[in-house]
This record gives sequence, C-alpha cells and structure tokens, in this order.
Amino acid sequence: MANWKGKTNASLFGVKIFVFILNHLGLKIAYFFLRFVALYYFLFSFKANKNLYFYFNHILKYKKLTTFLKMYKNYYIFGQTLLDKVALLAGVKTNFTVNHEGGKNLDKLAANGKGGILVSGHIGNWEIAGQLLNRLNTKFNILMYENEKENIKKFMDEVQKKKNINIIAIKDDDLGHIIELHNAFSNNELVVLHGDRYRNNAPTIETTFLGKTARFPAGPFILAAKFGVPISVVFAIKETSTHYHFFATEPIQVKKTRTEEQTNSTVKELLDQYILEFEKMVHLYPEQWFNYFPFWKEQEKINYE
Repeated sequence: MANWKGKTNASLFGVKIFVFILNHLGLKIAYFFLRFVALYYFLFSFKANKNLYFYFNHILKYKKLTTFLKMYKNYYIFGQTLLDKVALLAGVKTNFTVNHEGGKNLDKLAANGKGGILVSGHIGNWEIAGQLLNRLNTKFNILMYENEKENIKKFMDEVQKKKNINIIAIKDDDLGHIIELHNAFSNNELVVLHGDRYRNNAPTIETTFLGKTARFPAGPFILAAKFGVPISVVFAIKETSTHYHFFATEPIQVKKTRTEEQTNSTVKELLDQYILEFEKMVHLYPEQWFNYFPFWKEQEKINYE
C-alpha cells in the first residue's frame, strides 16, 4: 500500500543540471528539456507506472489510451512543480502568481497564537504557496524524515536564497523532533505535513478513499490532538506555467486530548475531514496527484517487483 521508505528517487546530478539550466537559460528552456525527462520516466519507470495505471484506469475509470496520456502528463507536471520549487528557492527570476482561496483562513490560523498544522498531500505544489505567503509573517516548518535531508536537501540548502522554511527532521529512534515541534508551536509557527504517505511501523488508519480501501498515516492528526493546535487542509495546484491556485480550509479547532480514547476519536474526525477535501482536489486535478506507490489494499495482490 502507500508504504514509503522516507526518501525520493531523484538524482542529485539531475537536480544540479536543472539548477544550471534555470540560472542560465530560464524556466521555459528547463520545461522544454523536462519533456524528454518525463518521457524517459513514462517509458522506464515500470513500478511507478503500474501504480499510476491502477490509479487512472481502475480508480478513475479512464480508458486505456486516456490513461497512458494522463500518466505522461502526470510525470511532466510533477517535473514542472519540482523545477518551480527549485527556481523559487534558488532565487531564479520568475513571475509566479498565486490565487488564494481561503487565505483568510490562514490569517485566522496565524492569529490564534498557538501555531498550527497545515496538512497537504502529494498533489500540486504546496511549497510554492508557502514561499509566497510571506504576508503571514510566520515561519513554516516542514516535518520530514532524515533521509530526505541528505544529498539533494544539502545541495538545495546551498543554493537556497529564501530561508523562511525550516526543516524538522524525523530520525529513527530519536524523539528530538517532538521538542522542535513544541518550540515551533510555542513560537506561533506553522508546521506542514503530508497526509497521504507513511512508512513501515508508523500508525495508520484504514478507511475508504475514492471508493476503495486504503491506509492513511495517523501521525499528522495525532500531533494536532496531542498538542491541541488547530489544523487546516491546504493544497496549491498548478493551473498554468506560472500560476497556482491555493486552497485552505477553515481552521479546525482541536482540544488537547488526555486519554487514548479521546485521541482516537479526534484523529478519526480529522482524518475524515482531510479525506473529504483531498478527494475534491483529486477529482478536480487528477493529473496532479503524484503518488507512485501502491496506495489501495486491492493492490496488495499485484506483483510490483
């Protein structure tokens, strides 16, 4: 299912090449070369292709030809979102614009004084919106596994020009991130999490997603319950080469839970709200959910090796 090893498959050498192209030739030229990179992944990423095919064909019910076209478009848009993020972080001149739907909801979140959690998913490009939401005057913290900070993250730290995003690393057998989260919330900062991917041994909840049984990580919602901080579901969707549409739900006020029963009840309620919003986005922008892992229980019987 949506089991993940905590690191991406991106090549550091490839990232460096595209940073060079962005700095010297611009975003449009980088997009041109990206078409060939997307074609390569479409042709040779066999394991990811099986998962994409299942998503477009079995879940969304597209016919075969449409499914293959959607698969290629998915790779291409994914590459675009990565380039957009790199360009913005590296200070490359761009003309990105963002239409904020629910911007006032984030204002409420930032004004409550307790910090908050923004739960997103691997759809669109929420990092772009985070970089362009400086008007909140609030630091954004991204919670991710330590593996993700190696190589590419180290390189991006070197080229990054804007430093309003902080990485909180989750290390195996180390609870240091809990202290960092406490400090972030105490400073009225926002913590960004993905709610559509988990690792082995992480707490999960089995539920229905797009009509079939799937597992979702309980972690983001457990944090909200344990710390008693409000939560908003957010997405930033790419609508044109230079324009994003940002969505943020009304903050859900969360009372700090004391017992396991209270925590379980709160987590279930928050997950239900998240899935409701997530399904809306997937139906509106099906090519922009970048999930290349077996997500549904039905896929367990498919051989991905």
